[in-house]
Amino acid sequence: MTQHRFTLGACLLALLVSCGCKKDKATPPPPELSVSMVEAGDEPRKVLRYAIAPGTVVRSVLQVRTASTTTEDLQDTFGLLPGVRLDLHAGPTVAFGDQGIRYVLRISRATPILPEGTEEDRLEGAQEGVRALNGMRGRFDLSDRGIVMDSDVPWTQGQERIHPRVTIMLGNVRSAVATVPLPVEPVGVGAVWEVRRSVRLWSAWVTQVTRYELVDRTGDRFRVRIGVRQSAPAQVADLNPKLEMHVRTYEMQGEGHALVDLGLPIALEAELESHSEADIALVSPEETEPIQSARHSVLRLTTKRER
Repeated sequence: MTQHRFTLGACLLALLVSCGCKKDKATPPPPELSVSMVEAGDEPRKVLRYAIAPGTVVRSVLQVRTASTTTEDLQDTFGLLPGVRLDLHAGPTVAFGDQGIRYVLRISRATPILPEGTEEDRLEGAQEGVRALNGMRGRFDLSDRGIVMDSDVPWTQGQERIHPRVTIMLGNVRSAVATVPLPVEPVGVGAVWEVRRSVRLWSAWVTQVTRYELVDRTGDRFRVRIGVRQSAPAQVADLNPKLEMHVRTYEMQGEGHALVDLGLPIALEAELESHSEADIALVSPEETEPIQSARHSVLRLTTKRER
């Protein structure tokens, strides 16, 4: 199959072999409302709520390193997925709604992290796809439970230049790691809660479950263990009138931790290590192209408050 026929297929595989989903400004995904308690934890139990003062500004550094093994021609078709370092700026926050806040998240600098010995013809495209993120920004409306009630992330401004899997990775980092959604109920050390999503990717579905375990709490700061699972049942996705994607199997698992300050919109520290495997086939009237991919990623996030 020629590369131009993979345009939609490339985007969809990018979604499946990464974590999360692309923000579509016209049809935003549902808010993260399905927070369910699994264990309430030890006594004493207290309600966890964000209390972010207007005017709060933070700067964060996000680094993601990746390694993958794929069928021989996968990188030729879908392009090299680089690691990335992003310098992020969030705020100043403003009060919004009932106990919520609104803030703009900006990417002040984007730097690709590429393995030594990367071929020159792959290097330029991978670097361009990351550096196109420079200056990008998005608006988020966050409730006092850490749930994004609305957002506007106009990735379409640079979508043709931004590596699609980088875009998807950023959406997942923000939703699962950078801001921890909180349960309604009071919790103590040992409490466990889950956030479950059914993510629609064109006509395909991926189920994502993020589990948080409260390890300790001191004042307005708490630490959680994080587990992320994604899976997709066998299904057929229509990519365009002449191309289908047959999902045979897809699984992703990740583990990590986060240190959260209830006065900040982004976690003070976070780390997540994940592994995913995908087995799909791209089917056109002319041929069927089987594709297998395994990916290992390590994410680290650090944040400092400016005011």
